[in-house]
Amino acid sequence: MKRALLTLLLAFMVFYGQAQDCNQYHRKACKNDSEYSMSYDSQSRSATLGKGQISEFHMVAYDGLDYRITVCAEESLGEEIYFKIYEKRRILMKPEEVEQLQVYEEDKIKINSQAAAEELSDPAYSEDYDHGYADPYADQFVEDNASTASKGPKFKLVKELLYNNQEDSLSNSIEFSAESSMSLIVEVAIPGQAGKSKLNLRNMGCVGVLIEHTKSRKAGF
Repeated sequence: MKRALLTLLLAFMVFYGQAQDCNQYHRKACKNDSEYSMSYDSQSRSATLGKGQISEFHMVAYDGLDYRITVCAEESLGEEIYFKIYEKRRILMKPEEVEQLQVYEEDKIKINSQAAAEELSDPAYSEDYDHGYADPYADQFVEDNASTASKGPKFKLVKELLYNNQEDSLSNSIEFSAESSMSLIVEVAIPGQAGKSKLNLRNMGCVGVLIEHTKSRKAGF
């Protein structure tokens, strides 16, 4: 038992030390051949990943800036890195989708109303209610939700794929201009088979995503 605990402790110490070393990995290791100089962007990230793992983080690309995203990883993870860029967008829902949403909202309101009624009918809550601890606006809130469920256009968030380096000869970097501010998701995947044991650190390594930016260059006169 003591040996198992010692092995677990050592594994944790190694993993923690590796994670600490990875904090600034993107600054040290992520290089590109571009002659176009850009400034470091604080949205850059580094993490510890293993083969077969996928991780993502969110960033904002601001209007009027050019960006370069470069990914890199330690040799222990192999030569290939997959990465994708998605944009989170609000799109107008179709009429049939709105109808389904309204049915869902109405059902949810009914369930909440029933639960609230059962709670208030419980003697254990009657004293608190008399002393003003229960929400006196609960019924009004339900009515407001019901009355506004069908008003105005409805939107939903979607995740639209903008770039996939598997369709770009596994390039480790991409440059683009933000013509409007965009909410992006950067997804990084390490190909390979994930280790069966969580204590197997041999397939773990540092992965970095270096983000750089500069003011967009105007085209023409």
